[in-house]
Amino acid sequence: MKLTFVFVGGHKEAWLKELSDGYQKKLSYFFKTEILRVKPSQIARESADLKLKQECKAILKLVEPQDFLVLCDERGKLLTSVKFSHQFVKWCENQKSRIVFVIGGAYGANEELKGRANYQMSLSELTFNHHLAQLVVLEQVYRAISIWKNLPYHNDEFKGS
Repeated sequence: MKLTFVFVGGHKEAWLKELSDGYQKKLSYFFKTEILRVKPSQIARESADLKLKQECKAILKLVEPQDFLVLCDERGKLLTSVKFSHQFVKWCENQKSRIVFVIGGAYGANEELKGRANYQMSLSELTFNHHLAQLVVLEQVYRAISIWKNLPYHNDEFKGS
């Protein structure tokens, strides 16, 4: 099985690349891991709907029919880290190819992308910019694995399914 993260933006931010690479390295001890970046649409902010449509179309081109797509969206299900770990374990047990985590750009995800998602989760009740959200999802997936594997990273222990 493989973990794939599809993010809009982050091509130019050195700080984001450095931190993302660090989490990718940590995650790769457990799963084949890749981070795919979609360039943000160059359409002006005044045409947000068209910008969103182009970005989501580019994201969907990277998703295969057999992939399990987890869309990180502020309106998705809110989970604690331990509950997310339980959910992640279930996905791993049932998925044979890829689990794909997606974070859209500054305008989020359109209805087509939301409709393709197998699961929608919120990263917080707070609003993060899409760059920070990328780091949050990488860290939380690593945390979920550490809880599952009983590693000394999270301060609560995994309490079974």
